[in-house]
Amino acid sequence: MAKNKVLIIGSEGFFGKSYVNYYSNKTNIDKELYTVDIQEIAKQNYFKCDATNFNQIDKIIKNVSPNEIYNFTGSFSNEFEIDFLNNVVITKNIFDSIKISELDCRILINGSAAEYGSIKSENGLVNEEYPLNPMSFYGLVKVYQTFLAKTYHNKYDIKVYIARPFNPMGYGISEHLFIGRLISQIKDSLKTQSNITLGDLYNERDYIDIEDIIRSYEVIMTKGHAGEVYNIGSGKSIKIRDLLQRFLVIFGIKDTKIEKSKDFVKKFDIPKIVADIAKVKALDWEPTIPLEESIKRIKKCVLAE
Repeated sequence: MAKNKVLIIGSEGFFGKSYVNYYSNKTNIDKELYTVDIQEIAKQNYFKCDATNFNQIDKIIKNVSPNEIYNFTGSFSNEFEIDFLNNVVITKNIFDSIKISELDCRILINGSAAEYGSIKSENGLVNEEYPLNPMSFYGLVKVYQTFLAKTYHNKYDIKVYIARPFNPMGYGISEHLFIGRLISQIKDSLKTQSNITLGDLYNERDYIDIEDIIRSYEVIMTKGHAGEVYNIGSGKSIKIRDLLQRFLVIFGIKDTKIEKSKDFVKKFDIPKIVADIAKVKALDWEPTIPLEESIKRIKKCVLAE
């Protein structure tokens, strides 16, 4: 039986690398991976491409003729023009290529919990039907991306599935996010005993291991419904200060001073948000990796450097 051709667009980012690493370490899988990014890299089945250019990404999609596409491109600079180009325009280019070629292909796009923005739920729990009220340009363009996907599905029957991961845990994540910033500062602290500077430690967030997120994509693409959104999270929240304490204990950091900086405090911050994951759990998926295990995996990567 021929293997499914899987095209990963944005393969050198955190989500793309995590997807490739997860499936590259598995045996007897029915996937033949092809990867796309803007960098110049010499490796098998890799294509250098500026996906904001329709002709470039269209040529690759026609060449590979994939059964599945995972769009992991994107940026969260919170500069509207940059984020719109990298999240919305690239997604539209992919859809247009599929539409024009009439390719029978399933597509997964990554949404974001930032689409929910300001929430009024007392327990912070939100499901996929919760009103979208983004508080940042990044959240706004992800909302545009979601509605673009729904429109192409409804108008052209594009088989697109929308994953909406909450807060991912894993090594290599961007320093624009709390976990990435914390990992970077822990590295410095281990070397120089420097202070760790963070923002508000009393907000609560829903964190989930990147491997659990990657596993959810397979379930969504095979058992989910095209045009639908699926929250991906642990279904539980943790205060940032408690998460920080777990990191410090696992990394064996005792005497480092923790400082708060207004530079990391957002003007419109959200005290608590938790993913209602009933919809994806109904597809026979649930998270399996505890926070402590996620942190230990991160520690292993830090010490291996």
